Amino acid sequence: MDDNSATNLCELTPQIDESPAAGPQLPVYLIVQAGGVPGSMLRMKPGGTRVGRASDNTLRLPDGTVSRHHAVIRTGGDGKARLTDLASMNGTYLNGRRITNHTPVALHDGDRIRFGSSIVVKFSRPDPSEEQFQREMFERTVRDALTGLYNRSYFLDQVDLLADASRRRGLGLAILLLDVDHFKRINDTHGHEAGDSVLREVAAVIRQATRSEDLVARYGGEEFIVALPIAAPDQATERAERIRRNLAGRRIVAARQSLSITISIGMAFAPAGNPRPIGALFAAADLCLYQAKYAGRDRVVCSQGPASTATESVTWEEAANIRQPASASQYPAVSSRHSAANGK
Repeated sequence: MDDNSATNLCELTPQIDESPAAGPQLPVYLIVQAGGVPGSMLRMKPGGTRVGRASDNTLRLPDGTVSRHHAVIRTGGDGKARLTDLASMNGTYLNGRRITNHTPVALHDGDRIRFGSSIVVKFSRPDPSEEQFQREMFERTVRDALTGLYNRSYFLDQVDLLADASRRRGLGLAILLLDVDHFKRINDTHGHEAGDSVLREVAAVIRQATRSEDLVARYGGEEFIVALPIAAPDQATERAERIRRNLAGRRIVAARQSLSITISIGMAFAPAGNPRPIGALFAAADLCLYQAKYAGRDRVVCSQGPASTATESVTWEEAANIRQPASASQYPAVSSRHSAANGK
């Protein structure tokens, strides 16, 4: 789910079709204003776009106030788009007014549509320059300015959707938490310019080792996070090891100095047939990351199962606040793969 330039989006923001629109008709978009990632561009399908909570919709909106099959937008032979509510429970609103069930209503550029209680979008037919401007503005909201990876907010917004999509494909989901070893020492010794160069290099190595369907983000400071739709935990461990080896084996030129760095990685995996709450998966990966730090750094530590009933029940928000446990006894059962050099 990451590349060097274009942003690809999950479910609520389906992958953007870059092909030019046929004929003179401008492409039709719904631009998210509330209830998702603001600025997300949802391109409408020429044959019609059905909107709803169920996975069989053209555009899936994973919101509890949206009905399974909520509404449909169709463009007729006259080029006009029309919105129809499919007898949704909480209604479809056009410019603040609820529309009548099963009665098509014409849409105009700039119209505001609300699906249920919280999803608000703007109907738009942007010309090429407007479309490019909208894309650039959106990129700024979801990308980390230093590394070019996604930012934490975008990751948190999209990871549940990625987990759902993975399950439908029969894949499990792995969460990797990565932390640059002794990063404070790099900043203190070589300066923040060198630290920035190190972070950009780490981001580049992670990007090279991941695929377009993976979700990769700078989580904060010197921490990075990766969500991998993957069939088996050993595949995720191999990916993590590749990142670790590639970083440990290269020299980074920063502030006219050649630096070597290492990285510690915590990994947790949930198979497709036994999914775990995303918050619990993150908590397990976070505990494994600190196990890797305490065990000597420059290694990958993998969760072999849930840490505890308490860990399994935490929400994503609670898990995101779990940091540095008081003792190693709080860690889940883990296995460790690491370099020969300890104590870095």
